[in-house]
Amino acid sequence: MQLVLWLLICATMILCCIICFEDGIARMDRVACCILLLLALVACAPGQPPATATSVPTATLRPTSTPRPTATLVPTATPVPTLAARPDSEAQAALLAGVAASAAAQHYRAMVQMLGYGAVGAVGLGQPHEPMEVVGMQADFAGNDYAFTLTGVITAIYGHASAGGLQARRVAGQHYVYGPLPIIGAFQPTWYRLPDQRVAFASPPLYPAGLLALVANSGVDPSGFAPADTMQLDGMTCHRFISDRPAALAVLRSLGASGLTVDTNPEHIDSVGANLWVCPDGYLHQVEIAFAGTTPGDPAQPFDFTLTLHMYDFTAPVDVLAPQRAIDLVVAPR
Repeated sequence: MQLVLWLLICATMILCCIICFEDGIARMDRVACCILLLLALVACAPGQPPATATSVPTATLRPTSTPRPTATLVPTATPVPTLAARPDSEAQAALLAGVAASAAAQHYRAMVQMLGYGAVGAVGLGQPHEPMEVVGMQADFAGNDYAFTLTGVITAIYGHASAGGLQARRVAGQHYVYGPLPIIGAFQPTWYRLPDQRVAFASPPLYPAGLLALVANSGVDPSGFAPADTMQLDGMTCHRFISDRPAALAVLRSLGASGLTVDTNPEHIDSVGANLWVCPDGYLHQVEIAFAGTTPGDPAQPFDFTLTLHMYDFTAPVDVLAPQRAIDLVVAPR
């Protein structure tokens, strides 16, 4: 319909222009008619459809590169804590268990020997290359009862000089000592029943189980003991553990705390090492500790000692009997 209307308008305008030329109108009017004819032709030319607004093409987004997957980190194993709270190996667990078992033992036999030279308390003993027996003890322990024989320089503290050593017992709360022991008035070679004022002369210089209890409670790190070789001990193949310096110092401090007056100050210790043997019965059977250094003073006092502690017969019957024909030690009133 719109196209027909345009055709009618164009035809009318062209017709008017022809009439103008034929009627001989003035030149200027003819020019106007030509312009009118030109406009009619332009208007009647086949028109282009009205341009629609060209939609601005949207930019096609170039696909971004797919990020390369990063490797998933494999979680590392949580480090196992060291310290005494958690041993590093089954062997070290056996060592801790052995120390604890021997520390809690009520019935056992023990041998203690300390050899060397240097200051023990305020007394200097021995000379280099001439070690002395500072302490020698053979003992039976049965609960609160015990019997021991003491040898070495330490017997001088007890006022005893016999080559056979000092013999003492404790049975059912009663203490006994074998004379002569002149320092307390025991002049005869017989057993004496001691009054309460003299029981110190029938007490051992150290309790092996008590010493190991100090070691167990010292906070010593079990990783400081490395499993080593084996040795036949008390009819069993026992495993040896070798300590590093911190572990050996912990054992040495326990030795000092047990009653032996030796220099355990780490600043005075030049070398120290400890060996511990645990046997298949689950007990710690032997401890050996060697330490050397210098105690400051005027003059300075060098020292070099080796202590061996041997415990055995944990499961054997250990009986401590009161001596026969013991006599009462009479203490003169002050």
